Parts: sequence; structure tokens; C-alpha cells
Amino acid sequence: MDIQKHFKLLEFDKIVHTLQKRTFCEKNTQLDPQELLSQSYADAVASLDRTDEMYTLFLRYSEPGIGHIHDVTQPLTRAQKGGVLSIRELLNVARLMAGCRDALSWYRNCEGTTGVLDPYFDQLVFHSEIYRRIDSAIENEEELADTASDELFSIRRAILRAQNRAREKLDAIIHSSTQQKYLQESIVTMRDGRFVLPVKQEYKGSLPGLVHDTSQSGATLFVEPMAVVELNNEVRIGKVKEQQEIERILAELTDFVVGVRQDILYDYDLLCQIDLLMAKARLARLYDCTKPLLGDDLQIELRRARHPLIAKEVVVPVDISLGQQYDTLVITGPNTGGKTVCLKTLGLFALMAKAGLLIPAAQGSRMGYFSGIFADIGDEQSIEQSLSTFSSHLVNIVDILKYAGRGSLVLLDELGAGTDPTEGAALAIAILEHLRSVGCKTAASTHYAELKMYALKEGGVENASCEFDVESLRPTYRLITGVPGRSNAFAIAGKLGINRMIIDTAKGYVQSDDLKFEDVIESLEQKRAELVHQTELAEHYARKARRQQEESKKEIDRRLRQAKDETERAHYYASTVIDKVKRESEQVIAEIKERHRKKDASLTPGAVRNRVDKLYDIAGKPIESDDHYQLPRPLRPGDTVTIKGMNAPAEVLRVTGKKAEVQAGAMKTTVTLDRLRLLETPKKKKSQSYRGPRSKASAKVEMEIDVRGMNVEEATMEIDSFIDQGLLSGLTQLSIIHGKGTGALRKGIHEYLRHHKNVAGYRLGTFGEGEAGVTIVTIQ
Repeated sequence: MDIQKHFKLLEFDKIVHTLQKRTFCEKNTQLDPQELLSQSYADAVASLDRTDEMYTLFLRYSEPGIGHIHDVTQPLTRAQKGGVLSIRELLNVARLMAGCRDALSWYRNCEGTTGVLDPYFDQLVFHSEIYRRIDSAIENEEELADTASDELFSIRRAILRAQNRAREKLDAIIHSSTQQKYLQESIVTMRDGRFVLPVKQEYKGSLPGLVHDTSQSGATLFVEPMAVVELNNEVRIGKVKEQQEIERILAELTDFVVGVRQDILYDYDLLCQIDLLMAKARLARLYDCTKPLLGDDLQIELRRARHPLIAKEVVVPVDISLGQQYDTLVITGPNTGGKTVCLKTLGLFALMAKAGLLIPAAQGSRMGYFSGIFADIGDEQSIEQSLSTFSSHLVNIVDILKYAGRGSLVLLDELGAGTDPTEGAALAIAILEHLRSVGCKTAASTHYAELKMYALKEGGVENASCEFDVESLRPTYRLITGVPGRSNAFAIAGKLGINRMIIDTAKGYVQSDDLKFEDVIESLEQKRAELVHQTELAEHYARKARRQQEESKKEIDRRLRQAKDETERAHYYASTVIDKVKRESEQVIAEIKERHRKKDASLTPGAVRNRVDKLYDIAGKPIESDDHYQLPRPLRPGDTVTIKGMNAPAEVLRVTGKKAEVQAGAMKTTVTLDRLRLLETPKKKKSQSYRGPRSKASAKVEMEIDVRGMNVEEATMEIDSFIDQGLLSGLTQLSIIHGKGTGALRKGIHEYLRHHKNVAGYRLGTFGEGEAGVTIVTIQ
């Protein structure tokens, strides 16, 4: 059977040609499509895995820059028999070695591989010393480098010296006032590898020398002056020595290569296989392919399949199923509607998967492994063989029926066409029945209504249609499974301008059963179109909802990350301040103890306050900022102020120059005026701690309450009245003195404050406010 014919019908040969153009090994430029196909299901699965792995590495790490690799098999075989490799052949060997080196280096730098490619790369051998020797000896494909050997370098230097001396003597003749007139041109040229001068014919004997050539007209003689004969001889002898040394070097390099001949041939074979995998990966990238799920159950489930040879901006993705609920698919619809493309896509994808090629379809597509893939597609009418369209189709089908069996995929285009419709339809049904009986999976296109009815009635056979837009008279190329297609002949004729009376007359010649069948199909199409519209609308809203959900989740995650970052920064800042204050306070305590021990006279309350002020400065510095605040008026004793960086109110005791002594709670301190903020509240006289409810009329503005010695119940009753009094007085911050003790009273008060409707927040006092013995409450 001519299997290449089926490859051509399914355009697999074009895919292979595209694959060949993306190889770098000479051997792979002549790929045989038949040899590409795996001979077993296991081989096909392994081949797909390798291609997918290479494609993944290409996407993740790009691809290695390996140049064109020539086939060195024949040169190495000749060298094994005593021949000497030419410069070009040695250079090809070096390029092969460099390809092995680059491939190895690339693969070793790829992380996270599955290991399916290890057997190819792990067995590559790079002979670095031989490569270095060849690479350093060869200048280009035509000559060796001067450094190929010391002897070659010496010979070429001697030749160059002789050539330069000869040129000097010839230049002297050219520029001689007496001899210049003998020359046709003032140039030095070469004949037979010797320097000569172009001399006019009439001065033949005026310039002594040897005549090597004449011009075509005979007017010019090319003369080697006697003054340079000896130097030309030196150049000629040097050239002979040079060639002898080159041959010696080439023989030496050949011996090196022959010594590792088997390794080189094995490397070339491995590199060709790696090259083919890389070409498959390049093809996958070109067509935006995915790896199909290859099964031996002969099931096909193609999702958004795109024929690779149709331009991306034109091709319409189709969904095709076969081999699950049904083993035969009957595709109907108008001409140029896409039936043939669907058949070709099915067959081509089956061949591509069998050849270890990824397919241009959506993720999750499934393809069965078929032992045989046969196609009868297109019109092969032959005048030379006296075959009609029907006869040519039958010849192909006879060949297919001869070889197709279980595990085969058969694709038939316009089955039964080209003859009497009744007989053609009957023959088509019989062919489909036979293919089903021998276990084939079949897809066939047709126009016959009999085949549509056959697919509707017969289990295991399914209708499919290529959608056609009657309004625009254009096919949509979408394949609709489960619904037979209509020819739309009358609708198309009407759109194109055929008289309505003619169309009605034509309908009269159609049997009523056929018209009813077409009407049923039309109704099915309308309901399907409506269902598709509703489904697409639902999917649109579902996608929109998912997108909004994802955006909301991203925004929540962003804010959580931002809050976490801010919390971490606050913790870091707080721990830094605490550590610094702790160190400073320890130094202050140590200094006070030392001075007290020595009875130092400088140990005064003012000095202690100054050291404490420094601690406040340390704690406040990191968060201070210049708010450009200016006191609205000069401060007076009795004014209520706050210290910059602290929320607790304080009372001004006295003002001295640019400083003021203030009292905040039980602590007195001296601060500069620029750190004080005046609170415009009624000034209060220093009063006793509040210990009970007072009438609203007689209440004074109190900012702290002392509940030490009370139990929790008594304290919370006092605090409740205290908060009410603060609210009536317009205060926003109050202090509760509960002492440290066991912490039980503090815990009970905090629990009460946590549920109080007028409490916006609370905290323990800082250094100077009473620390853990005082709770500062913010009310609202």
C-alpha cells in the first residue's frame, strides 16, 4: 500500500517539511515521514513525553545556540582506511564536538527536568583536547592558522620576507625614471605564483628578465625581472615546504580524530536525535501546541483544535469527538463549510501524535494511538486512467478496505458522491457498516439525507454538521456534533437572487418526507443556536464573576500584606526604642547609684530630671516631625499643654526663658517651649483624686481617678461615673490609677473598658505616666 499517498492527502508531508527546516544536523534535512511514526503505543507515549519536556525547557530557558552540523560518517570511514581529512572535514568534526559541548552545557544548566532526556545528554562525550587542537590549527575552511605548528609559522615568515624583498625590488623598478617608461602600468602582478611586471611589447629587450605571459592583444608582456628571479624561487620553494607541512599537520589531526572515531560517530547519532527533539519543540512553539493525552483506547477528544497549516488569524478552532459514545461520525453541511478541514485535522493530529509531535489544541485534548491512518479526501479524477470522480474514490476505498481493521482511523470525504444518489447513499451506508464491523473508527463527510437518517437511527453512529450563516452566505467553520447539517440550497439560491416562484417550484419536486426532515433539522438548529447563546451568556457572566472575585482576593491580599508590613515596621521601631531607652535608663540608674555612693553633690533633683528628659528625647526622636506649630500666646502657669510625641496632658508650673517646668500626672519635668502644645481647655486647679460621683452642677474637671484599694466591682462603678463626668466636660483622655500589685484589679478594669460603649481605646502608662500602674483611656 502506498502509505505516502495518505500522508500527502492529510498534508503530513508539509508538517514534516516544516520540521526539517528547523533542524541543524545534516541527516535530519531528509526525514522520512514513515520513519517518524512510532511503531508501538509505548514508544509514542515516550516520544511525546520527550518532546513535551524539550518544549518546556525551551519556554523556560530558551534554546541552545548550536550551528549547522555536517554528517561526518563518510569522511571518518575514509580516514579509518588511511585517508587524510581535509581542512573543511576537520572543521566539520570540530563543529560537531562544539555542538556536543554546547548541548551538554545547556542541559546541565536547566533545572527541574523530569529526567526523560537524560539518556540522550548523559551519553554525549566532548573530547576537549582534540577540539582545542583542531580549533587552534584551523583558520577557516580553506587554510590552516600560522600557529598550527612552529615549523609552519617559520616557513610562512620566510615566504613573507622573500615576498617583501621581491616587492621592494619591483617597486624600485616601477619608480625608476629610466625604467618606468618600459611599463604598460605601474603595478606588480603575479603569473604562476611569481611576481612579474607588465612591460610594453616594444620594450621587450629593454628590461632583462623571463617572459611568463602575454596579454590577449599581445601589446603587453608579463616579465619577471632578473633581479627578483632568485627571490621568486625562494617563495616557490617556501610554498612547497608550506604544503608539505600542511599535509603533515592534517595527517596528525586525522590520526587524533580516528583515535576517537567511534565516540564521534556515536555523538553524531545522539546529536541528531537531540536535534530532532529540538526541532519538534520549535514546531510546537510555532503552532502554539500542547501535549495530547495519548491513549490506546482509540478515543479522540479534541478541544479547540486548529489546523496548523491555516493561518492563525483565519483558522476557526473546532471541537471533535470520536470513539467514546460512537465509533462513526457523519459530517454534513454545505460545500466549503469546513467538512474537509475537519477530516484533515482529525487525521493529521493522529499522525502528529504518533510521530511524537505536540498538537495545536487546548489543554486536555485526547488522541488515540492508531495502528493505521487512512484517508480518501479530495477529487482525484484521472483522464489518463479513464477514471471518473466516483471511480477514483472507489479505487482508494478498495485499497483502504483491504488494509483497515481494528485500531485503524478511516477518513472518507464525500462518501458515495459522483454517481446516482440513491445507489451512492446505499453504497456509502454499506461501507460504513463494514468499517464498523472490523473495528475501525471512521469519520465521513456527505450530502446525502440517507446518511443523516442512518446516523440518527443507528447506535454508535453520530451526526455532526458544519455551521453555515445563511444571512451572510458564509460558513462559520464550527463543527456542531449531534445535529445533522442542511444543504441550504434553496436559502442560498434565494439570497443570490433566484426568483421565488422558481424556488417554490423546486420545492414541489422534493418529496414531502425530505421537506419534513429538513424542517426538523432547521428547528433543531434554531433551538441549538438559542441554547448556545444562553450558554455563552452564562459563561460570560461566570467569567466576569470569577474575574471580580480574583480581583477582590488580590486587593485583600495586598492590604493584608501592607498591614503586615506596617505592623512589622512598628514592632521593629518599638523594639528599637525600647532597647535604646533600656540601655540609657540602666546607665542613668548606675550613674545615680554611683554618685549616691560617693555622695556626689551634683546629684540633685534637677540633674536627675535632665537625665530623664534625655530618655524622653530618645523615645520620641524616631517619630518626631516638624509640624511648624507655634504657640498662640505666651504660656502662663496653670495652662494645660501636651508634650510633643506624648498624648498625656500636663500643667505648666513655671516658665523660664525658652523652657517651662510642667507636671504630667506624678511626674515633673522641664522641656523646651517648642515641644509644648497649648490645650485651649479651662484650666484646673490641682485637686485631690476623684473618689466618688458628684453632681453635674458642682463637678470640677478631673483628668484622673485613683481606685487603688478597691475591688473590681467598686472600681468599675467609680470609673463609670468618672467617664460620664469626662464626657460632660468635653475631655477625650482620662487616667485611671490602679497600681501594679498582683494585676487582678488592672485586668478587671481592662475587661470592663473593653466593652464600654464610650471607650475608644486604652493603654498602659508610659515612663513618667505611671507605667503599668496607670491606664490611659481615650473616650468618645
